[in-house]
Amino acid sequence: MSSVRLARLGDLEVASSCVAGQQFEKHSHDEFVIGANLLGDEHIWLDGRQFSAGVGAITTYNPGEIQGGGAADGQPWRYVSLYVPAAQLAASLGRSELQFERPLQQAPALAHELACAVEACLSDDPLLRERGEEGVTLLLGSIASGAGVRLSAERRMGHAMVTRLQELLAHNLESTPSLEQMAAELGLSKFHLLRSFQKHTGLSPRQWAMQLRTRRAQGLLRLGLPAGEVAHSLGFADQSHLNRHFRAAYGISPGRYQACVRG
Repeated sequence: MSSVRLARLGDLEVASSCVAGQQFEKHSHDEFVIGANLLGDEHIWLDGRQFSAGVGAITTYNPGEIQGGGAADGQPWRYVSLYVPAAQLAASLGRSELQFERPLQQAPALAHELACAVEACLSDDPLLRERGEEGVTLLLGSIASGAGVRLSAERRMGHAMVTRLQELLAHNLESTPSLEQMAAELGLSKFHLLRSFQKHTGLSPRQWAMQLRTRRAQGLLRLGLPAGEVAHSLGFADQSHLNRHFRAAYGISPGRYQACVRG
């Protein structure tokens, strides 16, 4: 059964496709196009070159390049795609501009990680969508490197910058700043911000904010505040989102936790 799911996160567009025998006429895009092949073989025509992408392959096309091709008639084919505006991709990686040198890389582990990040971006859960955006941004560096892009020297966050971002996140728990806002606040690219913060803390900024949010939820629940009120005050989409993340962190639902601490 064929299915195509699409989502837009700011200027970034992601898609997950499961089709059989899909073919594309020769065409081009204004954006960079990144694809990860998860099932089946893709036969590609790209600016006069012809090649194939098997399972675990990642394809990288520059804006304006003429591409076409697809899967053989009746062949199952599953893949994920990213469509990233040129300025956004360059800024995310700390470059003024860039161009992919190689259109194909065989990287099964990277393709799997990209597929997982795209699935998170397509989730109905807004917190998972944010996590997916972080995952995609982090993977863009590895994908670009595999496509022959030389990344700029990494600017690392010192302890003071990490603390500054943690304070920013803690003061805005009800509405976590966007990656763009965090990067602008610290003067870093999104990619370098995520990589550096994760090296310091073991978490992405949104993961760090979520653990603080659930910790504060625990304190408010201990005081006897209703779970719905706690969820609203801390920026959870609704009480079910609080339930999901609280249980994931502490192995117990908010309601059960309150019943236990009340004795």
